[in-house]
Amino acid sequence: MILGVVVVLLLPLMGIPAITAQAVGPLPAVSGLSSNKLQQDTLIYDRHGQLLADVGKEGNHRIVVPLNYVSPWVVKATLATEDRTFYSNSGIDVGGILRAAIANYQHHHIQQGGSTISQQLIKQVYIGSNAPNDIQRKMKEAILAIELNREYSKNQILEMYLNTIFYGSQTYGIEAAARSYFQTNAHDVSLAQAAMLAGLPQAPTRYNPVVNFASAKQRQAQVLAAMVGEKFITAADAQAAYAVKLQVFSPVTKFEAPYFVDYVLKTLAKDHGINSSDQRGYRVYTSLDLNLQHMAEKVVRDQVAQKGGFYNFHDAALVSMDPKTGQVLAMVGGVDYNRPGGQFNFAYDVPRPPGSSFKIFTYTAAIESRKVNMLSPVLDAPMVFPTGGDGPGYMSGYAKYIPQNYDRRFHGTLPLKMVMGNSLNIPALKVELRTGIPAVVDMAHRLGLTCLGEPCDRKPADYGMSLTLGAYPVRLADMATAASTLATLGVRHREAPILSIKDGLGRAVYTYDPKTVEYRAVDPGVAFIIASIMSDDRNRCLEFGCGGDLTLAGRHVAAKTGTTNDFKDNWTVGFTPSLATAVWVGNPDNKPLSHNSTGIVGAAPIWHKFMTQALAGKPDEWYGAVPAGIDQIGQNYFLTGTENLPKTLAQPWPQCKLPANYSPYSLSYSQITVDGVYCVINAPKPPPAPTPSPAPSPTPDCLPGLPLPPGQCKPHD
Repeated sequence: MILGVVVVLLLPLMGIPAITAQAVGPLPAVSGLSSNKLQQDTLIYDRHGQLLADVGKEGNHRIVVPLNYVSPWVVKATLATEDRTFYSNSGIDVGGILRAAIANYQHHHIQQGGSTISQQLIKQVYIGSNAPNDIQRKMKEAILAIELNREYSKNQILEMYLNTIFYGSQTYGIEAAARSYFQTNAHDVSLAQAAMLAGLPQAPTRYNPVVNFASAKQRQAQVLAAMVGEKFITAADAQAAYAVKLQVFSPVTKFEAPYFVDYVLKTLAKDHGINSSDQRGYRVYTSLDLNLQHMAEKVVRDQVAQKGGFYNFHDAALVSMDPKTGQVLAMVGGVDYNRPGGQFNFAYDVPRPPGSSFKIFTYTAAIESRKVNMLSPVLDAPMVFPTGGDGPGYMSGYAKYIPQNYDRRFHGTLPLKMVMGNSLNIPALKVELRTGIPAVVDMAHRLGLTCLGEPCDRKPADYGMSLTLGAYPVRLADMATAASTLATLGVRHREAPILSIKDGLGRAVYTYDPKTVEYRAVDPGVAFIIASIMSDDRNRCLEFGCGGDLTLAGRHVAAKTGTTNDFKDNWTVGFTPSLATAVWVGNPDNKPLSHNSTGIVGAAPIWHKFMTQALAGKPDEWYGAVPAGIDQIGQNYFLTGTENLPKTLAQPWPQCKLPANYSPYSLSYSQITVDGVYCVINAPKPPPAPTPSPAPSPTPDCLPGLPLPPGQCKPHD
């Protein structure tokens, strides 16, 4: 009988504010309400407008939409069910309250609610769903509902209601409900779907079609009957709608490209001060191409599934960018986001040692220094340093550092382009030391590395000789940025995951303009020479064989692999002028790979397959005119004035002048250097150099660890 009492008490109170305040207490002002001020989800889209993620708060979801976007069936079903006098009542329906009171009395329990849409909106916004069901609460709802109708138009109230009301399963508002239960949107809801959704607000759990479909169907029939009663539809329409076999979906919070979405959320917070918990309805349009993303995810999963068991690698990551803009087109942070520990994003959050892929920075700095050119001869011969190191060849407990190539051989004197292409360690150390470690560090940062071993702000003097061998961890995304910088002939764009942001009102908050973040990192001629070395497959045939996974059939492409000490990390980095991709393969727990797995067998197949598929149907692309300041002699390129340089790196390495009984633990800097370069001791005479010749192309089955004749196909990095 509460409803009947409310009617008796309410009418005389409505015209006397003082008596009203005394009876029900202070009331909030209803001014300032707006659908767009409601808390709502952050929506993240790919570059083509496909939804990647609907990010709600604590699992709750609301997406605000205008009334004219909502399907007319939803409006009609809601009015017929919740408030058939909505457009004529004052906010309360006196007749409805009396009818509900009589029905409830006759049935001895709450049979009808009698609340209008305005009252339900007031309850949702101001009263709360758990408020006591007493006369004072009902009077507050009624008074505020009348005030609401004085302040707003009926369409405004209906729009706020449809965006506010609870539909169960942590969904608020019709758009979130349509997406949750039917994987559609409020605009495209059918009559059958609308009748089921409109029945939910009265008892969201009892009529939840996922939990109790039979009850939901009964409630749907009641809604359809009410619509017939209001002449919104015919009986035949109702029967046809009831006969539709609806497919209902369990509400899930699903991310497409979950590692990328996490990365976007961090970028929003860090660069734009936007947190998903703000619930302000931001629409974020990202750079991701969902088609390329799905392609990348599949290639990564397939490689780990097919080869991971044999080579003992169980995770992999990939970042692919548009070099011209820095836009991130694909990001795979791991094989399985949902497995235990799978949330670690190896594409962005977890730095790993890059191995020989770091040599890109060494040789770029060397060419820029004008101390060498791509034909400069480099002697690959034994070196023994008087103090310890931490790269390949150094063993804990030994005072001396004796670097080794991965094939444990020495190759005599080779041109710089071949020692880079074949990733020989000893020549790389020589090039690094002659160029200067500070210059290499500077180049790495200019090309794109934001952190080179922790702490990120360490000084160049803090790096050892093993820098060029990739001993210091870096981010995979940074390596993709560096590849992109070379791909654009030296113009750097930091990775850009967000194209634009709009607020809940559709107003532009941010628009990405690559021109505003361009940075000339290196001279075009220097980048062109490095790209020329990396794209000439002949430069790596000695160690890797010709025509392998670092090439793309019918295309110009630059590529470099990397493998860390003890075979714990496996890399491939490469680019065309329009696509740059970096790949890492390894184990989250740092367990080494098996069978001497190098980048050529772990990461390179992923890189090769992704690049091949991503560029399918596009013409071959390379650089047009040779940049200014470059002289071409045959198929070789030189910075003007560097065609004839001293053959310093082909000469014996400077010898340290140390007493025979020196202590390696008390040497001064002046004792371990000669003219500012780390010197060697007792360097043995190198064996005769083999005559370099291109190795035959390996067959697809020619993989390390297979039972093949000794010496046949042993890839190195």
